[in-house]
Formats: sequence, structure tokens, C-alpha cells
Amino acid sequence: MSGLIEFERSFFAGIDFGQVNDWTPIAVIERIKPVIRPNVWRAQLADARAEVKATPTRLDLVHLERIPLGTLYPAQARHIAGLLKSPVLNGVKSYADITGVGRGPYDMLKELKVRDLYGITITGSRGPAKRHPCGWSVGKAELVNAIQIEMQTGRLRIATQLELFSVLERELMEFRAKINDHGHMTFNAREGQNDDLVLSVGYAVFGALLPTPVTNVDLRMPA
Repeated sequence: MSGLIEFERSFFAGIDFGQVNDWTPIAVIERIKPVIRPNVWRAQLADARAEVKATPTRLDLVHLERIPLGTLYPAQARHIAGLLKSPVLNGVKSYADITGVGRGPYDMLKELKVRDLYGITITGSRGPAKRHPCGWSVGKAELVNAIQIEMQTGRLRIATQLELFSVLERELMEFRAKINDHGHMTFNAREGQNDDLVLSVGYAVFGALLPTPVTNVDLRMPA
């Protein structure tokens, strides 16, 4: 590495709250993103920006679990809050499905003071995600497409050592595209199969791919 860039590490969690007889999975992505070093002088900025552009951002799936079936929502919320507040995930941004039963557990996480928590409302539409007061509205097809694109480009890496790796792999293979009566393409698991792990990973990937807001201004003087 030239010394002009460094790597910024951030965590993004995806939570897909299940019905009473369904699992609630939690996925955590570590985003490893190239950024310009703070000590780079203005004369070096063009080279540094070129190196950042040429260096791909990496998304590593570092945690994947399912809360045991039958666990009541208050206990689920406490478990998830404990995970998200752990020091190793410092600064994690979390995205949870609030389309159906998820709104109640989402509110519980808010009451437990989980920070940087955003709701995901799944829609049948295609196109860019839309902001709403609790978080984002996004099409299911967009979530699945993002996973497929990031895996095909090699940016999204899934460790085979994860306990649920084979289950996630099977879920990804079981996804099918279908044209509904309105002419729109939808993505769903094959009948009788689950898609909860895929969706939790999709929420985390969605968060990791959101543009990072500019919070500072470059004031470096010419060399």
C-alpha cells in the first residue's frame, strides 16, 4: 500500500423478526472501506483519491445466528440489544424489518437504548429505497439483487466457518424470481422453504451500501 490510504472498519447488523413459530436471525457485516489518510497533503490528494477508487470496499459477513424458536419477543430484544451493545461492535448501525410483527420488537430495542437503529419496510416495488420517519422502504427484489451483485463481484465474502453457512447457502439457491399479475418481478423462497437468513443479510448489506454522509470539510493546505 502506498501510505496514502487506510481502511475504515464499520459494522452493520440486519435483523428479521420472525413470527411466533419462526426464527429471528441476526446478521452482522463488517465493512472494510478504503479512505484517504488524514495526514495526506493536498498535492497528494489526486493520487490518494485514485487509489481509493481503485481499491474495492469489502463486506465480510462476520456473524450469523438464529434466536431459538419459541423465544418471546422481550427476551429476543434483550439478547439482540446485548449483542449490538457489545464493545466489539462499537458504532454498529442496525436495520430491522418492521413490515409485519417486527414493529413491536423494534420498539423494544428502542426502549433498551439501542442506538443507530433503523426500520426496514419491505415493499413490492422496484427502484431506489425511500426514506421514512423510522428508516427506509425498500423492495425485496432490491435487497436480494444487492446480495447477488456483491457476491458476484467478490466484495461480499461469507466465511464457510459460520455455523449457518450451509443453511444460508441453501436459502440463496432456493430464491426464485417470479412475475406477478401486475407484471412486476418478485423474489421469494421456494414454497415450504425459508428466506429469513437471506433477508437479515440483505438488511445488513443495504445499510453497508448506503452513502456515508459528509461530516467534515477538508482543510489541508498545499504542500
